[in-house]
Amino acid sequence: MNVRRSRHRTPVLLCTAVMFASGLAAAPGAAAAPAPAKAPATTPEAPCTVRDGYPPGARNTGIGGSPMKYRFANSPYVGARYDSCAGTLKLYYGGHTSPRWAYYEVQYTHPTGRDWKTWQVRIGERRVATWDDPERGSWNFKVRACAQSIDDAQGRNCTPWSPQLFVYTGTG
Repeated sequence: MNVRRSRHRTPVLLCTAVMFASGLAAAPGAAAAPAPAKAPATTPEAPCTVRDGYPPGARNTGIGGSPMKYRFANSPYVGARYDSCAGTLKLYYGGHTSPRWAYYEVQYTHPTGRDWKTWQVRIGERRVATWDDPERGSWNFKVRACAQSIDDAQGRNCTPWSPQLFVYTGTG
């Protein structure tokens, strides 16, 4: 009879031993280190806006690049990029290196300007003009290459204008 009882008690003793051992593992001294305190919540940074210029009325004039550049036949190329994190608006233009051409004529409008502004820059293959902290709103650009010529009544002979490029420098 004692044998029979010990056979019935063995599973009970085993379960008790397992429960006792698991209780020791969960004892306060054996507990895991407390979870680290949460970092204070921060407001997320506003995402940067990078926006490339495009020619609204000049389809199929893209020639590639980064930013995308555009040109008509025989005109200089033009491209533009606004970067809100860098706080810049960059105009990329060029493509003419022949000694025939003396300078680029660049025209642009900005958000508060009513008329086209013009400036002349020496000729070169790859030119970049940069505006730091540009005025927010709509900008437009166009470029052409010009030569000094004695048989031109106005003193110049120019290529066709590049496509007119539009760039928005505002938010949203």
